[in-house]
Amino acid sequence: MSEFNADLVDDLARRRVVLFLGAGVSASAATRTGGRIKGWEAFLNEMNGKAGAAVKEQVTRLLDQKDYLLACEILQMDLGERWEREIVQEFGQAAEPSPLHEAIVALDQRIIVTTNFDKLLEMSWQSKIGFATHFPQVITAIDANIFNILKDQSGKYLIKLHGTIDDVRTLVFSRSEYIRMAFGSAVYSAFLETLLLNYTFLFIGFSMDDPAISSLMEMYALRYPRARPHYVISPAGLEPNIIEINKRLRKLVVIGYDSSDNHTKLPSVLGELAGLIRPKRKEIAAEFLLP
Repeated sequence: MSEFNADLVDDLARRRVVLFLGAGVSASAATRTGGRIKGWEAFLNEMNGKAGAAVKEQVTRLLDQKDYLLACEILQMDLGERWEREIVQEFGQAAEPSPLHEAIVALDQRIIVTTNFDKLLEMSWQSKIGFATHFPQVITAIDANIFNILKDQSGKYLIKLHGTIDDVRTLVFSRSEYIRMAFGSAVYSAFLETLLLNYTFLFIGFSMDDPAISSLMEMYALRYPRARPHYVISPAGLEPNIIEINKRLRKLVVIGYDSSDNHTKLPSVLGELAGLIRPKRKEIAAEFLLP
């Protein structure tokens, strides 16, 4: 049985949590050919195998250093037009949403943010729409209009920060694309900072390797030292000093889980959370009925 902060349960019950999903969520789904959609590192390693001999050693060094953005930039230049075809081939695979996707939808939050390109969450929403009467709006353009969702307290939104496989022109994958769409975009950082100030974030399947997001969390903690924390669900076994650094440097509380057997227990952790949310919502509704 996992332990959850009472504030997190209350915020979930009030639909005041942004679910932030990383590549680990997509990796939980089995493709129709029996494989898995690759994570960032695995995909870049495969592309390096198809790159020219002149860049292979250089890219290998960068991957060892976890400088995925620069490795991606080099591979994109080397592979040319083939790069887009390889992305569509990998991330456009048909796959069945996993129990993890269904558990995420069952948390029934208004806003989900993801760095994933695939369509798995949309597919899961179609099959597990719960009590909702409308499908969520999918947003792939991070421009000034995105702030309008803060005025809508009834609609649901899926925000694909790094684009969608439906349109490869929207994808944020290489260093130059990050500079243009993330680091260099005032709207990108302002919108996420606004969400951080007004909602509680729960990171799922996200390793905090994304430089734009991790930097934003660190700046948030620096600017607003008295703000409430956010949460990241992470495999158990993190060193105590790393847990403390996340709390102090990023205002991130780590919720550990048993990641054995290829993370198959993670949906159960979210199921425990959902089980706590339902009675809390009834309690909140009863408060409004009191004279």
